[in-house]
Amino acid sequence: MRAAMNRRLATIAVVGAAATMAGALAPAASADVLPVPVESVPFAVDGSNQSGWWNPLAVSGDTTYFAFNVPAGTGRHEVHVASRATDGDWVSGCLRTAQDACANYLNDNGHNQPSIAIDGDGDIHVFASMHHEDWNYFRSTTPGDVTSLVEVSEEMPDAGSTISYPITSVGPDGDVWLMVRTGPDAQARRDGVLYHYDLDEQSWTRETTIASATDYSVYPDDLIVDENGLVHVLWEWHKWAAGPYRHLGSYAVWDPQAKSFSDVAGGALPTPISPTTPGPVIFQPFTADESMDSTTPAVQTAKMTVRDGVLQGVTYRYSAAGSTLFDLKWATWDGSDWNRQTVIDSAALGSGVDTIATMDATSFGSITRLYAVLSVQTCDAVRSQVVMLEQAQGRADWVPSAIGDPLPGQQRLRATTTTAGADVLYLSAPATPGGGTLRYAEVARSGQAIAGGGLADIVSTIRGDRGGVNLALNGIVTASSQLRDDSGPELAFDGVCSDASRWVSALDDAQPWIVSEWAEAAPVDVVRVRSGYLGGAMQPSVLRDFTVELRTSQGWTQIGAVAGNVSSEVLVDADGLTADAVRLLISDPSDSATDVARVFEIEAIAVDADDSTGTVPGTDPGTDPGTDPGTDPGADPGIGGDEEIGTDDGAAVDSGSEISASDGLLAATGSAMPVTLFGSGAALLAGGIVLRFIRRRPGRTFAG
Repeated sequence: MRAAMNRRLATIAVVGAAATMAGALAPAASADVLPVPVESVPFAVDGSNQSGWWNPLAVSGDTTYFAFNVPAGTGRHEVHVASRATDGDWVSGCLRTAQDACANYLNDNGHNQPSIAIDGDGDIHVFASMHHEDWNYFRSTTPGDVTSLVEVSEEMPDAGSTISYPITSVGPDGDVWLMVRTGPDAQARRDGVLYHYDLDEQSWTRETTIASATDYSVYPDDLIVDENGLVHVLWEWHKWAAGPYRHLGSYAVWDPQAKSFSDVAGGALPTPISPTTPGPVIFQPFTADESMDSTTPAVQTAKMTVRDGVLQGVTYRYSAAGSTLFDLKWATWDGSDWNRQTVIDSAALGSGVDTIATMDATSFGSITRLYAVLSVQTCDAVRSQVVMLEQAQGRADWVPSAIGDPLPGQQRLRATTTTAGADVLYLSAPATPGGGTLRYAEVARSGQAIAGGGLADIVSTIRGDRGGVNLALNGIVTASSQLRDDSGPELAFDGVCSDASRWVSALDDAQPWIVSEWAEAAPVDVVRVRSGYLGGAMQPSVLRDFTVELRTSQGWTQIGAVAGNVSSEVLVDADGLTADAVRLLISDPSDSATDVARVFEIEAIAVDADDSTGTVPGTDPGTDPGTDPGTDPGADPGIGGDEEIGTDDGAAVDSGSEISASDGLLAATGSAMPVTLFGSGAALLAGGIVLRFIRRRPGRTFAG
């Protein structure tokens, strides 16, 4: 829990190798965080509990059901289903085999995840951990009882098929519908197939083949049965057999009574549908030189929302030609054509920002909502934030809000709407330090659009930006040495936080130094130093011992001395000194076997204009100094060895993340390092004890 403290006189004594505060300065940006309670589900969640296509969430009456993977040995998981009553109590049970053991499966991110449905009798249906293999199907023996789930795979049609990506929906009559991909690979194709569970007959049948074509593979995205019993289906295409970058996002409607498909305009379609079927089936067509062999442009994961039997729109990730990022798009049908809108432009939000392969859409009354996850590479970790984007009927703009707090690593989600119009959210954070977490939230609808901030503010919060103008940004820079041509000192003052954008000192430079000068002297609030190596163990690679100096009218003045540091971020209070340069004098570069200085960024943050007697010369307070939208670091710092010298520098490489070939590339994520703060009056005592007197001025808050 964050505890705010006004910037007034405070005295803090800390014993240890460094003065460490687990929190950070609260950002000056005003991101709108929706006041929605986010509740942790009281069960362990495996790191494999992540996907984009799945449907692990169901609401029946007053009860919410979550399906999730739990740890079950190295590289393996069980699938459990938990129910939440209106009083908040949770009950959980595993999927049981014929031998009465909990079913145990191999971890496979983006593939081996569960989907569930609750039929009209209250029975729970679960499809679990199938990727190009035979059915894994379970059903409760007692309605609503998550402890009574037993395997009934033998009841499914097409036994022996290779099944992937089960997506479920329930019709108004209580029947269950299921969309999967099957793999007749001998015929060089993988089809999208629709199955139907008849509640009266208590049996499954194969309804139809949705989409099929030789040399193509179908990737199911979403399935919704509307109040009229019509079945809306959403999918993507890829060149046979498989790949993460798909194309030709497609939508159609199945009429179970007429046994036929129609397109969004109501035109008849053949069965099955192919990539070249005429009519407005494709909501995201090829662009420019795109083909089935293209890495970009590409589609990856999509969800839709249907209201009163009418498609309201499709939200999906889309990567433009030549981009390594995925934007969030919104496609709607205007009666004669598909219209496409970019809702989240990842590149416009600054370096290191992307979306994650997860999203959902809901619509009720006059309000449509999109849910997505933003991922931001910071100097010490990848952090992510669940965001809601709300649009009122008749409006073109989307109002963003953050839901919950930023978390280390990526997050995945699903959403469903209750009969009262509230959205229930399933929020999975599989990379949370100490074990994956699963969270529950309910977002009510007021009937009117919310008033929110902007996505840029949300990104600033994820980064932990403190606000203020960075005087040292893009200054005149000099240093004692550099390791390579591409690790020069200017990279420590470019506003980019990545392994590809660091100053790294030379191997034979035992006491390196670095300086940045700016044009006109100005009062400095704090100096922030970010150091380390994202591609390996962070702690040994951070700056160990150093002093921070500002150049004032009296010459170089020391404002802080740091010894025995183990934090990737250090804040030194400048006490409002007027200066035109900042300097680091490093006496111990690191605790790594390759003993070099590794500095992401050095920031000299100016005193806020409202906090001083005048404005900061030569600066634009409307500029966000923490990001450089035009810079692409050009490397994935989360995966691989130490690129500085071509070998591992003695710090262990994080190998805990997994890469899904069909669900997007996942960056390795490690735990966030704490931030260390040193006041200008700090006295370094024997044994590493630091006593700090930090003068705090009104207008900024600390959170810890």
